[in-house]
Amino acid sequence: MSFQQVSTIASLLFLLLFVTLVLVPEIVYWLFKMQGNELGDFLAKRAGMLFLGLSILCFYSRKTKSREVEKIVSLSVGTAMGAMALLGVYELIWGNAGLGILVAVFIEVLIAASFFRLWLDIRPSP
Repeated sequence: MSFQQVSTIASLLFLLLFVTLVLVPEIVYWLFKMQGNELGDFLAKRAGMLFLGLSILCFYSRKTKSREVEKIVSLSVGTAMGAMALLGVYELIWGNAGLGILVAVFIEVLIAASFFRLWLDIRPSP
């Protein structure tokens, strides 16, 4: 897939996460088999705002002609999503999240792999 396609899909997913985390974090509690509370709601809303920023970054960079912008966005978003996937697996192993976390991990791995593939394609050959 092209940078424009990956960025557009990621932007839409991040926008969906923003809306979910800010307006209905109970969906995430249910999926991850976690008990919701005031602190969780507070942190979900703050995380949602970060996903809004990622959505905007991906959406507005999707049509760039700059290889440097593509490289920076690909590495940044790929790293963030890869780290989220690793954290999800860690939390599952330690019993802090239910099996539903694997849905998030799967999506995060797909996004990370897509952006890393783009990043590797953009890097100059030695």
